[in-house]
Amino acid sequence: MRLSIQVIDQDGNEQTISGVKRDDWENMNDPCPECGGLEFNHFSASGGHYGSRDTAVVMRSDFWDADRSLYTRCRDCREILYKHPAFDLLFLSDDSEEIPLDF
Repeated sequence: MRLSIQVIDQDGNEQTISGVKRDDWENMNDPCPECGGLEFNHFSASGGHYGSRDTAVVMRSDFWDADRSLYTRCRDCREILYKHPAFDLLFLSDDSEEIPLDF
């Protein structure tokens, strides 16, 4: 499934952001449906409840935490398997340019 959303900022600039969620791929335990590859470039955002103890910052594991996938691409064939629309707001992406996430 592909989703496109039109975003207009406070200055009136328009940007189209898009998301990708393939029906034939669930998560990184599954092989790439295009080439069978098992290695992926994956980008996620995480957060949680943080506090301090003495002089160290610690994540409180007795409270909530969050992890959200934003982007997953097969390393072999470079097929985008999942992309949250917010990814386009974080990284400049143009359909004619390669997204530079080779980590």
